[in-house]
Amino acid sequence: MSKALSRIKVRPLYLGRVLGIPIRAHYSWLPVFPLYAWAISSSLLPREAHGLAGWQYWVLGIFTTALMFGSVLAHELAHAVMARAEGLGTGSITLYIFGGLASLEGQPSTPSSEFKIAIVGPAASFLTGTLFFALNQALLAGTTHLAFAQVLRHLGLINWMLAGFNILPGLPLDGGRVLRAILWRFNKNYYESTRMAVRAGLTIALVLFLYGSYFFIFVEWITGLWSMIIGLILVLLLKSSEASALGAHKIRRGSVEVLMNRSFLTIDPDLSVREFIDGILEKHRAISFPVGRGGRLHGMLLLADLKPVPSEEWSRLRIQDVMRPVEQPMFINAIADEAEARALLGTNGIGSVVVLDSDGMIVGQLGLKDLKSGRPAAAHAK
Repeated sequence: MSKALSRIKVRPLYLGRVLGIPIRAHYSWLPVFPLYAWAISSSLLPREAHGLAGWQYWVLGIFTTALMFGSVLAHELAHAVMARAEGLGTGSITLYIFGGLASLEGQPSTPSSEFKIAIVGPAASFLTGTLFFALNQALLAGTTHLAFAQVLRHLGLINWMLAGFNILPGLPLDGGRVLRAILWRFNKNYYESTRMAVRAGLTIALVLFLYGSYFFIFVEWITGLWSMIIGLILVLLLKSSEASALGAHKIRRGSVEVLMNRSFLTIDPDLSVREFIDGILEKHRAISFPVGRGGRLHGMLLLADLKPVPSEEWSRLRIQDVMRPVEQPMFINAIADEAEARALLGTNGIGSVVVLDSDGMIVGQLGLKDLKSGRPAAAHAK
């Protein structure tokens, strides 16, 4: 019975699309939404703004909760927009009880990309909170609209708290990804940086649980229970996240995922040859380039194949017209060993291979120079 239940996956509630991204809400929001609206309408607003009818408090409570929900969504959309700017797609956004999770299609290829995608969420929450405080000061300061003023101040505080909580330096929080980016920048090892950020996240979760236990027993049980729940949720998210899998995964020395270069450039197949030569080739010197879109491999572009193309044809031809279509010798799985990679590089006639993960997504590129170095290639900003 327990095994059968463990195979049942409860899908989050589908809410619609924003910027083409599916938005879902975890079922933990079902009790949170009415409880939060009740707390605002029955406690916070009556205490801070007297004299309104009961239904007015409830309307403002529901309005406040909806805006809080929207603030969490804005936080995750900031991640998604930055991920797109960095060349990654966003599969979906799921809103949880205390935050959200934007699932990215692939991993950032450089520390700077990881840092920007991670930091933009807390930054968006901080700016959103500042906006609410500014609106209150500009529109309601000195007026008799005490309830509306309290709503704006509360939303400002909640967004600042969301920013502060998410910037804590441990996975799966945004601050954990910031920490991983900084460590990755200096030690040049993505996996070791991930393991360190995972350990930091577990430490934060443990501190929250112990702090909550103390409060629950000796101080105030509601605050203590809330802190304990957040600590447990962090552990559950961490165990189910890719970061946890990477942190726990024992990577074999000499495997492709250790040796590959994460500082690769993917060329869009619809790009014109002239745009490639004038805008990309001048800045990125290489003999071969992966061609792909949305993290999927479409083929390989070799400079040797471009040489016979007349310059008057550069504007008309697209990369897909001159690239080599996908063939088995072009790619290798990230879990393959060095011997397999060396054999493939020696026979494919390209001099490099594209590295794919278990889902077929591009995660790196491997050349003979990476095999000679015997360690992960340093990641440089594009």
